[in-house]
Amino acid sequence: MPHKKAKRSVREEQRKQQGSNNAPGKESISNEEIPKSAARVLNAFKIREDFKKKRKLEKDDDDKNRHKRQKTEEFQLKIKPGESIQHFYRRVEDDLRPLVRSAVQTSKAVERKARKDELGGGKKKGSSGGFLETSRSDDRNPRGQSPLPSGAEPEGPNKRKAAERPKEFAKLSSSAPRRLNDIAQAPPEIKKAPRGTKKLEAGAKREGVISMAQKSMMEQEREKAIARYRMLKASRLAGSGTE
Repeated sequence: MPHKKAKRSVREEQRKQQGSNNAPGKESISNEEIPKSAARVLNAFKIREDFKKKRKLEKDDDDKNRHKRQKTEEFQLKIKPGESIQHFYRRVEDDLRPLVRSAVQTSKAVERKARKDELGGGKKKGSSGGFLETSRSDDRNPRGQSPLPSGAEPEGPNKRKAAERPKEFAKLSSSAPRRLNDIAQAPPEIKKAPRGTKKLEAGAKREGVISMAQKSMMEQEREKAIARYRMLKASRLAGSGTE
C-alpha cells in the first residue's frame, strides 16, 4: 500500500541510489512562493512606476473626453450616482472655468477694439471739418426736419424728449450695487444728552482738575513740611548726643 512506510532495507537502497550530494528538488525552501506583503515591499519601485503610467493614461483619456464633451452642444452637467454635492460643484467649476475665462478675454478685446475705433473715428471726423456737426444734426432730425437755432427751444413732444434726454455731463445709472460707505455722509448731530448725565453750569469747575496756582501752593507746603521734619530730626539727634 502506498500509505505504508517502506522497509528500512528498501529505504536504504533508494537512498544509496539517489546519492548524498544532489541538487535541491521542487519542494525546497528556495522554490517556495514569496508572501504577497514581502513581494509588495521588494517590488515597490516597479509597482509605483506601473501605477504612474496607469494614472497618466487615465488622465490623458480624461482630457480627451473633456475636450469632446466641451465640443458637443448637447452636453449637460449632471450629478453622478454616489457623488456628493461638493464634488459635483467642484466638477462644474472646473468644466466652466475655461469657458468663463475665454468669454472675459473676448469681451475685453471687443471693448478695447471699440474704444480704439471711437478714438480713431473722432480724430477723422474732427479733421474733416463740419462732418461731426452734420452727423449730429442728422441724428437729432432723422425725418429731414430743419435743425433748430442755438437759442430756440423745441416745442410739443420734442420738448419733453429733450428734457428727459441725459446731458453730456450727466451720469447714467449703473448696475453695480452701491456699498455702505461709498457715499460720504454728514456727521451725526447730537441734540439731546444721554440719560444720567448732568449739565454743568457756566463757570462751574470739574472735579479732579487742579489749577497751576493750587499746584504751586501744594509744592510750597511740601517744602515747608520737609524742612520742619529735618529740623525736628536734627534736634532729636542733638538731644540724644548730649545725654
